[in-house]
Amino acid sequence: MRIAVLGGDGYCGWATALYLSKKGHAVSLVDNFARRQWDYELGVQTLTPILPLPDRLRAWHQHTGKIIELYVGDVTDYDFLASTISDFAPDAVIHFAEQRSAPYSMIDRRHAVSTQVNNVVGTLNLLFALREISPDCHLIKLGTMGEYGTPNIDIEEGYIEIEHNGRKDVLPFPKQPGSFYHLSKVHDSSNILFACRAWKLRATDLNQGVVYGTVTD
Repeated sequence: MRIAVLGGDGYCGWATALYLSKKGHAVSLVDNFARRQWDYELGVQTLTPILPLPDRLRAWHQHTGKIIELYVGDVTDYDFLASTISDFAPDAVIHFAEQRSAPYSMIDRRHAVSTQVNNVVGTLNLLFALREISPDCHLIKLGTMGEYGTPNIDIEEGYIEIEHNGRKDVLPFPKQPGSFYHLSKVHDSSNILFACRAWKLRATDLNQGVVYGTVTD
């Protein structure tokens, strides 16, 4: 399969790309290195050191003989994203390309706005690019358990059956996000659900917690 990983400079995207490349898939990475800019702005560094992406790509090729393609650009730039989808022609897209820090999104108005614009507009651009260029491509979107908040009932797998005033329906589980970052993820989920319903796109929206740790072979 041909698999594009958006946000491939970050640890999760990079580890995913290595795993898929090792399995024999053709893999490309898409990134604008915004995470490094956010770290520089705040004067912080990642707990897991992340070397420059070109260096890591060369090392991967030297160790395995496999090539991972790189596309440098911003998912909020539709022309760039559409040309990337057209050029690489992926069978699947794994979407990590979001500002994913709740505290960062809550610093002030500017950070809240930039978080929502990056995340919501980037995902909308991707949905339109898939519809117009690669409608059979499967979107795998990394959400977060934080979309649900902490309700005082069990969180069902995406949907819940509700009875109200004598009528029943199966509806998306209510979301109670706790930050502007988590709100952006809720908007993403709603937009993806709508695109799948209206345009017959295929998507898997993973609302996951931290399960893999921070180290890979």
